[in-house]
Amino acid sequence: MKPAEIDPEYRELFDEIGVKIRELRNKKGISYSKMAEEEIGISRNGYNNIELGKSNFQFLTLLRILKYHNISFFQFVESLKR
Repeated sequence: MKPAEIDPEYRELFDEIGVKIRELRNKKGISYSKMAEEEIGISRNGYNNIELGKSNFQFLTLLRILKYHNISFFQFVESLKR
């Protein structure tokens, strides 16, 4: 399935979210495929697209990722502010 196109107005935000999620995963030392399939319950390709900022992912998917990392949604949002 081709990821939904992201509105150009939000392109930078999706990129930043992806980078932050990748950083969290790398700190845990877990592969993206294990993270996707075993911890979050989505396809490897779907998870990879989130990290690359190419996915218009579901909010619940983001919450599952943050739960795995033991980070609240609000902590995550704060970490994105510049």
